[in-house]
Amino acid sequence: MNWKKDDLLCFHLGVAMRKISRIYAEGLAAYEVTPAQLFMLSCLASQNGQKPSELAEAVQLDASSMTGLLDRTEKAKLIRRMRDPSDRRALRIYLTPQGEETVQRLEPVILQLQEKVHQDFFGGYSEEQVACFLEILRNGGSSQDRFS
Repeated sequence: MNWKKDDLLCFHLGVAMRKISRIYAEGLAAYEVTPAQLFMLSCLASQNGQKPSELAEAVQLDASSMTGLLDRTEKAKLIRRMRDPSDRRALRIYLTPQGEETVQRLEPVILQLQEKVHQDFFGGYSEEQVACFLEILRNGGSSQDRFS
């Protein structure tokens, strides 16, 4: 065998993601919001009235996972589905007043969770190193037109 798990990026990213997910899940549990719901609510807070397919792309979920997420979030009365006035076959997703209040209430919580994640993962690294790492992740590892 010519490879070891300690040499595999996918292993280390998986471990990191599980740790980060646990931090967010524990921090959000008291608010009865999951990390996936948080990400969707955040997308709607910045642009309310998106189509389910737009939201799915924004939060990187497949269609069936998105449907379940919408169902659970609608049941929690944080969003509502409405017919698109310009295309009655299409749906648009909107924050409810309760959803808007939840987003506002969670802002300081999210800042605390982000700070915890940054301390746990980036405590010994410079701001430049962290910014470079985040840039790599944002671009999905594509090296085109960067760092030149």
